[in-house]
Amino acid sequence: MEIISSIYSLDELNIIINEIDGGIIMIPSFSLLYKKDFNYEEAIKLLKNNNKKIILALDKIYQPFEIDNVKEFILKYKDLNYIYFYITDLGVYEILKEFKIESRAIYNPYTMITNYLDLDTYNKLGFDALSLSLEITLNDLILCYEKTKAPLFEMVFGKRIMFYSKRELISLYGNKINKELKKEGYIKETGREDYYPIIENDNGTMIYRPYICSYLKYLNKLSFLKYAYFDSYNISFDIYKEILLLTNKYLNNEIDIDKLNEEINKFNLNIEDGFIYNDSIYQKEEIKNA
Repeated sequence: MEIISSIYSLDELNIIINEIDGGIIMIPSFSLLYKKDFNYEEAIKLLKNNNKKIILALDKIYQPFEIDNVKEFILKYKDLNYIYFYITDLGVYEILKEFKIESRAIYNPYTMITNYLDLDTYNKLGFDALSLSLEITLNDLILCYEKTKAPLFEMVFGKRIMFYSKRELISLYGNKINKELKKEGYIKETGREDYYPIIENDNGTMIYRPYICSYLKYLNKLSFLKYAYFDSYNISFDIYKEILLLTNKYLNNEIDIDKLNEEINKFNLNIEDGFIYNDSIYQKEEIKNA
């Protein structure tokens, strides 16, 4: 199991470089979530100089007029075998396949891969690793692996995206109420207590779950994962780096799983299991006769 972290800035990477096996670099213009003025080329150099896996995030929705730009970007790294790509769109896979480097892609279609037949089908396409649906249970995740032995990339700690639109929804709402709104904040739905992180950038609008989804208490059951992904978005970075440190201590047999979770609980984070023991429930609306 390799620990992979989101990388949003060079300063943050310098802080956690010794606690990770690799990083997903968030790149302006090509990644869904990013920080402006991030010198991602320096981040690539830092990871390479420390013998860490380098993964470039190409995970936004690409419109037809952007495809040539994606091709040009990938072409820059085509012959650098140590550069991998994190993708969410089969269109990007086709570009990588055209360049014969699809084996350097990690594919995460979010909720699309829900069973071992799905997983086996995608695995035959030659990806480096695949992500199962965020909404299946731990038992289903384990079963999918046991049936296929496919290399898996799973988020084990972080806030999961729950909505993404190419539309600039904050700006549109601001125009409607004739008010300048910040492009990052929280929204609260009437009837719910939680505050949901929301951010708008050049790629559109993203809404995240109000809590951290964590599989760390079950890490002893997930040793088969190829990549364990940690995402620092909307989390105190001081706490985030401590979480990585504790996880490494567990993986290096310095502490056991109970001690790992005892230490994490001291941070009093808003953590939930997500769907790890509960299947998604889709309620059908009652159909009424006109």
